[in-house]
Amino acid sequence: MTRDTRLFASSATRRLLSQNGPFHVEGREVWIESLSCREIVKPLGTPLLVYSTARLLDNIAEVAAAANASSYSIRIHFALKACYLVGVVSLLRDAGLNVEVISEYEYLLARRIGFSPAQVIVNGPAKRPEFLERAVIDGVSLINVESLSEIGFLQSLGQRLGRTIEVGIRINPLLSRRLQGPFAPLGSKFGFDVPSGEAIEAVKRVARSRSLSLRAVHCHSYTRQYRPDAHRAHVAAVVKFLRRVEADLGIRIPVLDFGGGFGGRYLMEAQGQTFRHFIREMLEPLIGLSGDRQVIVEPGRYLVNDAAACLTSILTCKRTAHRRWALVDAGRNILPPRENAEYVVMPCQVSPGRTLYHVGDFLCMPSEPVPLSLVSGAIAPGDLLAVFNAGAYTFSMAQNFGEPIPNAILVDKGEWTWLFKKRSVEEQFIR
Repeated sequence: MTRDTRLFASSATRRLLSQNGPFHVEGREVWIESLSCREIVKPLGTPLLVYSTARLLDNIAEVAAAANASSYSIRIHFALKACYLVGVVSLLRDAGLNVEVISEYEYLLARRIGFSPAQVIVNGPAKRPEFLERAVIDGVSLINVESLSEIGFLQSLGQRLGRTIEVGIRINPLLSRRLQGPFAPLGSKFGFDVPSGEAIEAVKRVARSRSLSLRAVHCHSYTRQYRPDAHRAHVAAVVKFLRRVEADLGIRIPVLDFGGGFGGRYLMEAQGQTFRHFIREMLEPLIGLSGDRQVIVEPGRYLVNDAAACLTSILTCKRTAHRRWALVDAGRNILPPRENAEYVVMPCQVSPGRTLYHVGDFLCMPSEPVPLSLVSGAIAPGDLLAVFNAGAYTFSMAQNFGEPIPNAILVDKGEWTWLFKKRSVEEQFIR
């Protein structure tokens, strides 16, 4: 995040805490639902990843409401890579959401959580042949192919099994430099480029096959978007491609998979957008497209990111010639450094003051999750901090580095349940 983005996110987080929601301030303490952060960590220690059931359910309701309000049939598939915690994803499944996976590991995890094959979309620029065969035999909802070798393998598999396999094709349309997303620059490892003719040739190859059926076009271009203009541009580019191939080849492609890339909920709302408005404006280019079409979106961050905070204790405070430091016990073992992370850190005991502290981890290397800082009154070793926006791409990207992956829990009103228990050295390694 840029400095201005960090300042905006910090301001939006303070506004969130001032409301009487799942994350709020009461008696100068930060609470998660009906438990203060201080109460939560007493039996569990830190660092601790804490999800709010109420916030998760509220985010699910927002997404469902946006789909129901649309004039198009919208199918929601949670991007499983955003969170691997069974107790969290089970709430999404129980609410009727579907799932998107990128590997056999994620597919088996999704099945373990309770998703049926018909609820699963398979994505990814390279997939193991044995996984593709398993997915076809099990009957997943859709496999989006991204290379000619995948098309060739699935065509041979369909012939061997004596069945027609429905596939989608991922495309990379040409967008303006201003709107071009990081996931779809021309020549990337993802999908088929449209300007070079690769995409139309892939469509022709599937259309000619007797063992494949082209069911979908897939396009995913962005991450962490808060305004719909970029998504609208890639929908428009997909529609342009669709009109061309359907007219040229005399076919009809019924499913449009626009992927994810949506920002977190409260930061989106702080910019004056709701998910319902985002989806409505994003899909405007579909107006006038002939026939009924099913739309697929694959939110990850929007559903889970602002539903969790990482609670971490200050180990050391120090002052250098240029900075005041607060060094904490959470590092990349649960807060992976990512350019698109939106971590916001605040003291769990609110203390008025204007002192600027830089927050670093305990590791013997320059490995802070992101440039984190907070403005507060005096803080000291042993004080508790909360890192917000820690629900997406934290546990799923966590690693045993310096310390083991820490505990994770799910709070529901005044109770909590385990999501993950930290493992000792003895439990992690086979002698």
